[in-house]
Amino acid sequence: MMSHLLGLPLFDGLDGAALERIAAGASEVNAHRGTLILRRGDACRGLYIVINGQVTLALQGAQGNERIVELVGPGGTFGETAIFLDRPHLFTASTLADTRLAQVSKATVLAELERTPRFTRALIESLSRRLRYLVGALEDCMLRSGTERVMGYLLSRVPPEAVNGNAVVTLSTKKSIIASQLNLTHEHFSRILRELFMAGLIEVDGRNVHIASVSQLRARAGGA
Repeated sequence: MMSHLLGLPLFDGLDGAALERIAAGASEVNAHRGTLILRRGDACRGLYIVINGQVTLALQGAQGNERIVELVGPGGTFGETAIFLDRPHLFTASTLADTRLAQVSKATVLAELERTPRFTRALIESLSRRLRYLVGALEDCMLRSGTERVMGYLLSRVPPEAVNGNAVVTLSTKKSIIASQLNLTHEHFSRILRELFMAGLIEVDGRNVHIASVSQLRARAGGA
C-alpha cells in the first residue's frame, strides 16, 4: 500500500513516518466496472482515493433516476465531507471502469489531521477544488441553457495550443455520462450536438468532436 500512496497528490510531501501511519490504516479495494462502492446514506467508513480507473459520484431520486455530479479519476478523492461532518455519505459512488482504490479509515484520517499540518492543508485544498467545481456546475445549471452548457464543456477541453483555430476534443467517457453531468438527458445532449453540426460549428466522429473554429464556438457560447 505504501508504494501506491507515494504516487498520490494528496500525500505529496509527507514524511515517511506520516506515510507509514496512513498506510497502516489503509486498505486496497479492487473493483470491476459497474461495482457499487457506497450508497447515499451509508455510514462513513473512511476516505477513498482513486489509484487508477474512474468513479462516478451520483445523486439518485426516489423513482430511481440518477444524475452524475462528478467523475473522479486517478489521484481524486471522495468521502471527505462525511468524515468531517460525521454524517452519512451524500453521493452514491460506482466504478465506471475497472478501478483500484485506497480506503483510509476514518480514524486514521482524523488522527493524521491532528498530527500533520501538510496533510490537513492538502485535504482542505481537495475539498476546496470540489466546492469550486460544484459551484461552477450549479451556476451552469441555473444560468446557462443546455446548448451553452454543451459548448462550455467542449471549450473547456480544447487543447491550450488551439486558441482560435480548429481543434479536436475527445470525449473522455460515454455521451450519456457527459449528458448526466450537464443535467441533460442523453437525447437532449445528442440533439444539441446535431444543432451545432447543422450550424457548421462541429463535426462528431464517435468520441471525437472536431471544432471548425474555436473562436467562433466561443463567440457563439458568449465567451464561455
